Amino acid sequence: MISWMQNNNKFTVIVMWIAAGSFILSTAVIGASSGFRSNTIGKVGTVELKKDQLQMEYSQLFNQYNKMMQGKFDEKQAKQMGLQNHVLQNMATQAKILNLAKEFGIVVTEKETAEQLASYPAFQTNGQFDRKIYDTYLQNNGLSHETFENSLRDQLIVQKTFKLLNVKGLEKEYDAFKIAFEVADKLKYTVLTKDDVNVTVDETKLKEFWEPRKENYKTPTQYTLDIQWTQTKDTKVTDAEVKKYYDDNRFNYTDKDGKILPFEEVEKWVKEATQIANSKKDALKRYVKLKKGELNADETLTLNENDPKLSEELWKAITLKKQNDLLKPKVVENRYASVKIVNIVKPKVKTFDDVKATITPLYQDEAEKNALSLLAEEKLTQVDTLDMNVSTYLTLNNAETQKLGINKQETANFISALFTSEQEKGIIPIGSKVIVYKIIEQKLISLENNETEELNKSVDKVKNQSFQANLIKILDKKYPTKLYK
Repeated sequence: MISWMQNNNKFTVIVMWIAAGSFILSTAVIGASSGFRSNTIGKVGTVELKKDQLQMEYSQLFNQYNKMMQGKFDEKQAKQMGLQNHVLQNMATQAKILNLAKEFGIVVTEKETAEQLASYPAFQTNGQFDRKIYDTYLQNNGLSHETFENSLRDQLIVQKTFKLLNVKGLEKEYDAFKIAFEVADKLKYTVLTKDDVNVTVDETKLKEFWEPRKENYKTPTQYTLDIQWTQTKDTKVTDAEVKKYYDDNRFNYTDKDGKILPFEEVEKWVKEATQIANSKKDALKRYVKLKKGELNADETLTLNENDPKLSEELWKAITLKKQNDLLKPKVVENRYASVKIVNIVKPKVKTFDDVKATITPLYQDEAEKNALSLLAEEKLTQVDTLDMNVSTYLTLNNAETQKLGINKQETANFISALFTSEQEKGIIPIGSKVIVYKIIEQKLISLENNETEELNKSVDKVKNQSFQANLIKILDKKYPTKLYK
């Protein structure tokens, strides 16, 4: 495929297939710890599940969670939430669609794959595909050309299959959907907030609240570490070395739109990265001396797990080791750290006094919700006799213009819940608030032609989503998943 691209200059951009986003979750790193001996880890119908694809998708999903949690997501949390199983399930679902595509004779050619890659602005030099940048990216991420390009091809097959299976709504379905937007309701209502209830914090009840939850409040794992540092800031590097490092790794220096920044704008950071790279051999030599006892640690630190004084990469390595293990040097900011684990203090449940300040607002919040719920039930029983607010006519289309004593988003959520309910009166929680309502009048309104067109598009979208979900259920039975031990 790459040779085809090099001979067709208008298709000369390679990009991470994961940027195309769609059905595949994407990219890499469970390796030997996964326990699989060969590259084939299972089979769905006639489609094999590959270990390298599992590695790719696991790593990308892990990184997405880690980014959302601002670098605080770790392997332990990934294991607790079953991240690897989640990736396997997604791979199996994709494989079911690929099986169906085979039966239908749906294929994606190398040319189509290359054109898709060429549609993204990355991995270029002067507007032309740069094979060296592409190869370096794959090498740095532990990916093969075959894995990378086959993954994109599978994604395109899935997209093409769903496009061919596109299902439009029927006239009666359009009409049924339209009715929901033509109905207008006038309400009698009241908005209840925590200010309408009075909750006092009783220590006995607070302890009762804490008791079943205490396992959630533990001290962090604590490590005592001997650290031997290797400085890199004084490492001598030539201008040619810095420029070469930039050329080989330019895809790491991009702006918010993914455009590669020119060398002049990032020279300072590239030089630091070059110094770090060139200092690795020295760091390894010092590590060996530390291991032999010929060199002492520079300092001993006692830190809670994931303390920001050390890098995320180093903490990942530390948490996989045991007491007295010595870790090879890892980069921490602009220097290397060789670490010996001197002691590990396991987590223990905190005392009630230690967590009292933390759990008090949680208890109060739950108690207020319970009190608010009871008050709402009481108001609902008296809705016919109580003096309440009366709205104008509410529709799904005029949510943003309503003034119900709540903000725009709360109003939109309330009206959405209202028009999906079959109750003449009821209680609708919206965030920390509760709305008690009764419909006192209804009428029908007419929609404009452009509004009807947009509604029909929404019907098509909803129907397609429903069709795809039901299709997967059928394919679950048609193409069973078999995982190898």
